[in-house]
Amino acid sequence: MTSNFPASGGSGKKNKGKLQQVAKVTLQDDHDDEEDNGEEEEEDDDDQDGPELSKAVIRRVIALRKSHDEMEALDKEYKRERIELEKKYLARRTPFFELRSRIVTGEFDPPITEEEGSAPEEASTEADEKGIHGFWLQCLSAKSSVGYLITPEDEPALEALSDIKCEYDEEFTSFTLYFYFQENEFFTNTVLTKKYGVSPDLLDDKSPALTLNEGTEINWKPSKNLCVTEIMKKQKAKGGKNKGQTRTVKTTVPKRSFFQYFSTPKPEDEEDEAEGEEDEEGRVTLTMEEDYDVGHTIRTSIIPEAILWFTGDAVDDDDYEDGDEDDEDEEDDDEEEEEEEPVAAPARGGKGGKKNKGGFAEKDAVDDDDYEDGDEDDEDEEDDDEEEEEEEPVAAPARGGKGGKKNKGGFAEQAGGAAGAGGEQPECKQN
Repeated sequence: MTSNFPASGGSGKKNKGKLQQVAKVTLQDDHDDEEDNGEEEEEDDDDQDGPELSKAVIRRVIALRKSHDEMEALDKEYKRERIELEKKYLARRTPFFELRSRIVTGEFDPPITEEEGSAPEEASTEADEKGIHGFWLQCLSAKSSVGYLITPEDEPALEALSDIKCEYDEEFTSFTLYFYFQENEFFTNTVLTKKYGVSPDLLDDKSPALTLNEGTEINWKPSKNLCVTEIMKKQKAKGGKNKGQTRTVKTTVPKRSFFQYFSTPKPEDEEDEAEGEEDEEGRVTLTMEEDYDVGHTIRTSIIPEAILWFTGDAVDDDDYEDGDEDDEDEEDDDEEEEEEEPVAAPARGGKGGKKNKGGFAEKDAVDDDDYEDGDEDDEDEEDDDEEEEEEEPVAAPARGGKGGKKNKGGFAEQAGGAAGAGGEQPECKQN
């Protein structure tokens, strides 16, 4: 058994020494060899830091360890019985899944009940329509954590999907998803599979570790591969007689598709390279974690609740999570707007800026870029003002004597004493 004591730090060394004291009492078989005992005692002396446990405390620790072992044995018994219970009810659910498959594919047409018989008949070719066309496409699309993988190009192929099943191994350490397809124009496979293995098992409450991820090679028909696309790429010759010349070639690159799910994702140490495989909408392939999440969702939600996803009665928890994030974003935006409001210049009245003809203030907001550009403009204006001031004494005196007569437009024509104190021009107010 592994210890629950800390593995590092001062207290860890103390606990390690205490645990070794317990081991001396409980593991008598390890002390048969005197030489080994001597070496172990020397190591114990080096590791121990602090007072030794008393015999009474050691006895209590041993009792707790035995109790823990008994509890773990009980947990193992519970898990064995739970696995058998899961198998029992999986077998009991199988007929319902088989009936669903027969109805969806049109193999079985349920009889019309009295309530349905009283409803008005629709004038259509109902007799020629069998099953439920596009049933699984609708189910997969309705669950956002799976539906985002489906592109418009995938839909015709997924309309041929007739059933999805899940099978488990005896110990519930792995499961396999089976996707059954009718004949279609895209690939020749009738079944596509995805297998996952976990440790210790699927019933573990402590997030089991993924140990296996196997996909299926899809046998695409010519020019029907939904996982790749052809692009035109320019190449430039670096040597030879054609050095410096360019040519256009056609090359194949991966693209986003639901059917990328059936490939085996790259290990974590290669995910950085996989992130380089992107199209205009982002990364093309799934990571190990994303891939397993899709399989887990199909196994635990879409397969058992397919009809609810088809009718829209199932609740998509992912939508609520996204909504919370949206609300947070909106709150952040509101806070930013509130912070920006005090910075705005007064909209009207006084010296804060006059209104233009449209009724808006001519300078409502402060723009840092405008200030940078404005500094240069102010310098230019100051230079212009200096030049004008230098030129003013040279100008001929205005008509109308000292006060300066008004012209026909009602404005003064530059009186000789127009400049105010400090050389600043007085404000010119419009009548």
